[in-house]
Amino acid sequence: MTTRIERARHEDLDRLVDQIAAGGSGGSAARLVTTCTVTTYPTSAGAFYAANPTEIDGSEVEGGAATYTADTNQVMYALNLGTQIPPSGTVLVAEAVGGRWVFRYDG
Repeated sequence: MTTRIERARHEDLDRLVDQIAAGGSGGSAARLVTTCTVTTYPTSAGAFYAANPTEIDGSEVEGGAATYTADTNQVMYALNLGTQIPPSGTVLVAEAVGGRWVFRYDG
């Protein structure tokens, strides 16, 4: 394989990695999280909240119930852009914005 072909393939891979890291053209990255208490739970809405990444499971049928499993071995922090304080244990969708995780909780 020639150096030119190898370089072109490497550039293509770099471009793909850059798209993935930026959330691609489909929007920002999102993940399901469950709020938790690490030391002291926030007492105001506009603050960073500790959260555990959460998986969703259940039968994919209309009307089927979902089950949530939080990974309590991992903690991430997300800023609440809403007006209310989510109770500890609240399941939310957090989105990556500018290198930070954010969610909106309005009660």
